[in-house]
Amino acid sequence: MTKLDFFLDWEPNCQFAGLIWAREKGLFAQAGLDVRLIPPHENPDTPTLDLVLGGGLCAGVMEDNLIVRAAAAGKSVRAIGATMQDSPIMLITAPDSGIGELGDLPGRRIAMHRDGIHLLETVLALHGIEAGSIETTVAGWNLDQLIDGTFDAVQGYTTTEPHTRARRGFATHLIPLRHHDLHPWAQMMFTSDAVIAEHPDALGRFVSACKQGWRQAMAEPGETAEMVAACSNEHDDPCENRHILDLMLPLIAGERGLDHCVTTDPDRWRRNLATYVHFGMIEREISYDAVVCDRFM
Repeated sequence: MTKLDFFLDWEPNCQFAGLIWAREKGLFAQAGLDVRLIPPHENPDTPTLDLVLGGGLCAGVMEDNLIVRAAAAGKSVRAIGATMQDSPIMLITAPDSGIGELGDLPGRRIAMHRDGIHLLETVLALHGIEAGSIETTVAGWNLDQLIDGTFDAVQGYTTTEPHTRARRGFATHLIPLRHHDLHPWAQMMFTSDAVIAEHPDALGRFVSACKQGWRQAMAEPGETAEMVAACSNEHDDPCENRHILDLMLPLIAGERGLDHCVTTDPDRWRRNLATYVHFGMIEREISYDAVVCDRFM
């Protein structure tokens, strides 16, 4: 049995349901792998990127823009598969807010996290919208301020926060932060160039088991909800997990369906990379092959 460490960028929850399924249902074991899913609390002072670069047969997960920035900075890492075909980072607003799309934002008050402000500004520019036409707060806000009207829209992680609002009787409308030339994935799996070179067979078996795990987990959401609840302090309510998995299904399946989960699109990658350079999200041009290893997808 080949040991492989997989470093999570968040504590175990529904975002990792496919991996949890693959572990609990023996898909990794059937592939000859002993996979440890390592949560961040086990290495609280070390970023996921550094853990993966630390050596040994390992991989990890983080947002695709962080992998691009690391590769552009000379770090020897590449993406090997996308957990989510669409990013769950969106703008949340009320259905009666009068904000139905990005073009309705000028003159409105919105709140963003620091990790999303550059994405917002770039997507607005791609849509021909002046960022200065929007009153934006980046720090010192909370989701309750959407309910009380302090903000007209806020950044949210739409696999969980709309459900949280709904439990309080607050309906939500979701606006994707994307454009044809900047369409992020989320929870991108990655590893080091050294691991790709030294352990290609093990990586191939790992990615294949992850695909099976996600397809099976999303096909059996009730059982998956229970399974995640048993190992998650954050998502420990099976009923809530069932709702979250429903919200996640279109993100995992994407436009092409669950049969194509985990895979990515080279042309979409190239458009994203060109946009990152053009808008200063990375300092130098970088090629698709320097960022992505698609041989396992």
